[in-house]
Amino acid sequence: MTAKTAKREKTVLIIDGHAILHRAYHALPFLTNRSGKPMNAIYGFFSMLLAVLKETKPKWLIICLDAPGPNFRHHIFIGYQSKRPPMEEKLASQMRPFKKSLKTTNLAVFSKTGFEADDLIGTICQKIKKKEAVKKIIIVTGDKDLMQLVDKKVSLLAPGKGISQLNEYGPQKVEEKLGIKPTQVIDYKALMGDPSDNYPGVNGIGPKTAANLLQKYKTLDEVYNRCGELSENMRRKLKTEKNAAYLCQKLAKVLLDAPIKISLKKAVFNKKRIENLKKTFEENNFRSLTKRLEREYNLENTSSQMKLI
Repeated sequence: MTAKTAKREKTVLIIDGHAILHRAYHALPFLTNRSGKPMNAIYGFFSMLLAVLKETKPKWLIICLDAPGPNFRHHIFIGYQSKRPPMEEKLASQMRPFKKSLKTTNLAVFSKTGFEADDLIGTICQKIKKKEAVKKIIIVTGDKDLMQLVDKKVSLLAPGKGISQLNEYGPQKVEEKLGIKPTQVIDYKALMGDPSDNYPGVNGIGPKTAANLLQKYKTLDEVYNRCGELSENMRRKLKTEKNAAYLCQKLAKVLLDAPIKISLKKAVFNKKRIENLKKTFEENNFRSLTKRLEREYNLENTSSQMKLI
């Protein structure tokens, strides 16, 4: 992906905050600040943010965060995410300074008790992609569940190796990756489950079988409506786990109507917010990030490389 593929005056960039922070923590070597406190996740997050800003040149920038505590999926399925190991202390200790840094930048940050960042991202996409001024929405995340949101207007930008490589997924790339269309991702997850979130799907159905079924029958409902056409073994699996499959369908679906309000005017990535980013980098002693920011936006001169509002 290059900057030429996304014109600044038409692009909204949405960052899946905790997903990228977690990715940065595991991708970078352990770093500390002058006080000896861990900072590699925060440094990596902002390093990736600068890389994505340089590539996409967005007019609007939004960051979505998971809220602490259970969300509505935990009430639907008591075992949801129950097998996830606790957050490592060296990462957990960076959460408060990370949120403090985001506050300093004064970027548009969304978090809502009872909902995951995925649901906020889905809701924001649903609301803003209808706006004539918005021609492109780019979601930056390591969470492949969000592929269900991809369409002609929405793409997903996922980190590859480390934090410097970025892979963009439009509808065609999703289909190449999973063997299904973005609109089928929810039913795909319903059939195969998700070990990372600890919901089972249909026992004995993996990614390849789930994709094959949806290639042929298109939807989970149609898979069950035409179950009689399948082998005896497959029929038995599907019938035995039917309730689990439809439960997993609910768990996998990203909400498009979370109770949040979005104003694009408050999300404009303008000169003031670039200056706030520089302040954040300086406060954290991120010298290399400060230099990158200054080069990219020519902060040392009166003019900017980009026309900013």
